[in-house]
Amino acid sequence: MEKPRKADLISILGSQFVNMGHRGIRGLAPENTLASFRMAHSATRFFELDTMLCGTGELVVIHDETIDRTTTGKGQVSELSLTEIQSFDAGSFFSKNFQKEKIPTLREVFTELPENSFFDVEVKSFGFEADRLRLAKALVALIDELQMESRVFISSFDAYLLQKVKLENPKLLRGQLLDMTWDKKEWNLSQPDLILPNFKSITKHWLDDLKANQYLIIPYTVNEEKDWEHLIKLGVDGLITDRPDLLKKYLENVSP
Repeated sequence: MEKPRKADLISILGSQFVNMGHRGIRGLAPENTLASFRMAHSATRFFELDTMLCGTGELVVIHDETIDRTTTGKGQVSELSLTEIQSFDAGSFFSKNFQKEKIPTLREVFTELPENSFFDVEVKSFGFEADRLRLAKALVALIDELQMESRVFISSFDAYLLQKVKLENPKLLRGQLLDMTWDKKEWNLSQPDLILPNFKSITKHWLDDLKANQYLIIPYTVNEEKDWEHLIKLGVDGLITDRPDLLKKYLENVSP
């Protein structure tokens, strides 16, 4: 199994503790919208987002398999055209102040955020092997076109999907997302460079073991100060949070 490329990660993330905004700044703005990422940029330059292919082949930035929860429309993302998806309001579910927001494409997020922005791109595929391959090809092609290789790492719960990304471009850094249960055997497929665990699953022994093997550890989704304090003391390398603005203030007063 290949060793994690810790030095490469540090060269682009920096050596400081990573404050990563979850879907932008989900606590203050509608998730995965340009408004959310722009608002988050006042607190951090690191953003987690979700992407998948819509029915016409574009990469759109959305968490769910359907548009039902976060827009005024309904339907499967994979079955709707980009025009259809962007015809719906993706902000009103959060607040009427965001009623003109749309589901953005990944291209729009990459190109409209400041050039110092860095992205944890969580890839999602709900289909078959061919769908994983199509998603991996589209993502790698966009990253190559926009020369984003040094501004992203690709993450997923799906080790098979990360394997497809690796085959398309082995230079891209990869993060393995872990829920409360996990099987390390799958890491032989994804060959991850960092680990993104559910913060509730972390123990000191587990964390020390991974760090001894040169992994960076950035858990999700951590919103309470007591959890920030606990995880920083354990030795995590960063946190994914809905409130990067509050985490920024907290970090200014502690020494991770």
